[in-house]
Amino acid sequence: MSKKAKKRLIIILSVIIVLLVGGIAGANLYVDSILNKMDQKEEFSKKDVKANTLDDDTENIALLGIDKSDGNGTRSDVIKIISLNFNEKKIKITSVQRDNLVFLPLKGRYEKLNHAYAYNGVKGSLAALNYNFDMNITKYVKFSFDSVEKIVDILGGVDINLTSSEASYMNLGSAGVYHMNGSQTLAYSRIRKIDSDYERMQRQNNVINAIVGSIKGESPLKLLDFINKILPFVETNVSNGTIKNYATKLLSFDLSDIQQYQFPSGGYDSILKSLYLYGFGPHYVLKDFTGEVELMHKNIYGKDYTASDNVKKVDRETKEMAGNS
Repeated sequence: MSKKAKKRLIIILSVIIVLLVGGIAGANLYVDSILNKMDQKEEFSKKDVKANTLDDDTENIALLGIDKSDGNGTRSDVIKIISLNFNEKKIKITSVQRDNLVFLPLKGRYEKLNHAYAYNGVKGSLAALNYNFDMNITKYVKFSFDSVEKIVDILGGVDINLTSSEASYMNLGSAGVYHMNGSQTLAYSRIRKIDSDYERMQRQNNVINAIVGSIKGESPLKLLDFINKILPFVETNVSNGTIKNYATKLLSFDLSDIQQYQFPSGGYDSILKSLYLYGFGPHYVLKDFTGEVELMHKNIYGKDYTASDNVKKVDRETKEMAGNS
C-alpha cells in the first residue's frame, strides 16, 4: 500500500475517532448506522471452528473473497489472514494459496483449501484454516468478488497498470495504465490462464490497492459517504463495538509498514507435487508443510513457533497421498 493510501486510511480512522470521542451528540449512533449497512452475523465459538488458543496480543481475522454472489456451491477465491498485532502495533496480511491440499475437518477428507467454503460455508473455511495452520480465527469479513464490479463503478472506475500479456488477454493492446470500469476490473482480477495463481493473487491485491488509491484525494466526508455505499456488499461477524475498538487502537499502529506474506512462502518452488482429486485439480502438496506453518506463525507473531501434531499429520499424510498417486 502506498504512503498516500495509508494516509487516507489514517484520515478515515481519525474521522471515526472524532465522531466517537469528540463530543458530537449522537455520534455513536451515527457510526453504528453506517456499520449496520453490513450484513452482520453472529460470531462463531472456538469449538465451532476448531480454533486454537494463541497469543491474545494478536487478533486474526479471515478475509474471504467468494467467486460467485449467489452463495450456492461457491468457493473462496481469495483467502487472506488479516493479523492485528497489538504488541508490535502492526497490521500483517498473509495471502493463503487456495489450492493447498489440506484436511477439511467438517468434510472429513483431504481436498484443496477453497473447497471448504463450498461444503460448509464460512464455518468450513475457518475450521480448515484453524486445523491446518494452527490458527485461532473466529472472526471473518466476506465479500463477493462480483461486488467489486459495483464498487468500482461507484468510484467511476480505477487505474490499473497492465503487463503486456494482461493487456493482450483483455484485448486492450499494449502494456500500460488503463482506466477500467467495474466489469473490466472484475475480468482483470479473474485472469487465470496467462501465468500462475500467485500472479492472480497479486492482481487481486492490485485491484484492492487501486480502489484505495482512487479515493486518496477525497475529503473525509466523501470517504465516509463511500464507506456508506460499499458496506452493503460486506458480510462480517465482527460487532460494531469491536470494530470501533479496533479503530481506536489502529491510530497507534505503524500504518506505514503493512507487512504482506504468502503461504507457501516460496510460491511454486514450495510445491512437491500437484494432484488431481475428486474430479478437480490442482491440489498442491508442499515440500515442507510443517516448516511453512511455523514460518507463517513467526511472521505473524514475531517469534519462533513449533507446529502442532495436527500440522505434522497433515504434512505426513499429504506426502503419502503424493507418493501413492
